[in-house]
Amino acid sequence: MLFLRVLFFIVVFICTCYSQYTVPWVLLDALKKGGFRAYIPDVPGTALFAFHANINEKIGLQHPGSVNGETKTSKYGFWILEFDNQLKVGDVVNYWVFVDANHLGYRQDGIPWEVERLLDFYPSLDFNRCVTGSTVMNGGKSTCIGDSLINDDYTGPFNFYFNSFLNTDDTRFIRDKVLYLKPIALSDADVRGTLNLRQGCTATDNFECFYESKSSFLLPPVKSAKVVSKTTFKYGKIEIRAKLPEGDWIVPILQLEPAQTDTVNPANIIVAYSRSNKALSWSDLLFDVQTIGNNDFGSRLLLGGPTLSSENPEGRRRLVSTYQTNPLNEGFHIYLLEWTPDRMKCFLDGNEYGSVDLRNIPNLFDQEYVLAIGVAVGGIIDFPDDINSGNDPKPWSNTDRNYIKRFFEAKQVWSKTWDGDSSALQVDYVKVTAV
Repeated sequence: MLFLRVLFFIVVFICTCYSQYTVPWVLLDALKKGGFRAYIPDVPGTALFAFHANINEKIGLQHPGSVNGETKTSKYGFWILEFDNQLKVGDVVNYWVFVDANHLGYRQDGIPWEVERLLDFYPSLDFNRCVTGSTVMNGGKSTCIGDSLINDDYTGPFNFYFNSFLNTDDTRFIRDKVLYLKPIALSDADVRGTLNLRQGCTATDNFECFYESKSSFLLPPVKSAKVVSKTTFKYGKIEIRAKLPEGDWIVPILQLEPAQTDTVNPANIIVAYSRSNKALSWSDLLFDVQTIGNNDFGSRLLLGGPTLSSENPEGRRRLVSTYQTNPLNEGFHIYLLEWTPDRMKCFLDGNEYGSVDLRNIPNLFDQEYVLAIGVAVGGIIDFPDDINSGNDPKPWSNTDRNYIKRFFEAKQVWSKTWDGDSSALQVDYVKVTAV
């Protein structure tokens, strides 16, 4: 149903572009006899590779690690650094890297590496040899570990093709190499009438193509945008640097959705989820998290991981969460989800905040997904009843057949919290890499 989760959205499809250097994923191996190595592929233009790490301790991006080294020479098609430290299964290597490429320096946080096994010897390296991983894409095609499936930094043309409801530049645009996906509140005249998109509408349900305002029922009072990747894949590392939207009753969409659109009750995978209200209070903390330490589940609360159902709050009980001191929508952050056959791990700015063992979950995720990014507003799934946004109560009930009308009637209250482009989801880059 069109109105089940969002009041209105536009579906577009996103192309990838490759226009500037990206630091490759760092690969690590550890030996039983002691020692480990870190290495990256030899991308043309690379002149230096430096690695700084702490074992089982956090490391700051500007701080030298207790384990460190650099090399100005590549071999076997890789930039390789070897260290003598003895690692054991369960150790966590926290690191950052620096790469000199094309006469520019690139410093980047690494994803903490947990040692899962120790090797008898280092595997031979061959830049031209593909190490087949778990990731498959575009209908089951195999991939090599480290392959870039999606790498979009929005520096190229706005190459979207459009697939549904509307096509307006005010809800999605690129400014200063950042993609904006913005909700826009409509006027009274816009929500009283007929929404007729039958010509060219691609939805399978005719209700989603035609809707007429009758009596107390209104058309959706907000329009917004959503982009969906053309690439489909199963398993991978999904990394998104973004600034989440600010404003009451807005929800950012940063998730994987089943590529098969006819999936019944789809099980989505959340890369990052945070309600955009500055503060939300409610007595029942078990709505979608087990505990958060207080009753605020607004923009300081971040969730991620697998959902067993996208249309039922109960399906979110396996999400992992972290509660931050400052609202997440005050600035840009890096959200990363690592999805392998056995586990999903969630990271915020390089720090893991939770993981889910998929071996204990019904086999709902054995399929290819697309990456969806956008904004949703209101609906009857994301916000439970009897909650307050600051001092303002939620203006609609999820069981009220006129919930759209109730939401629109409170426009003078919630629209004050939508401050221009701050209400938009702002995306700096998106990367999906094979594992």
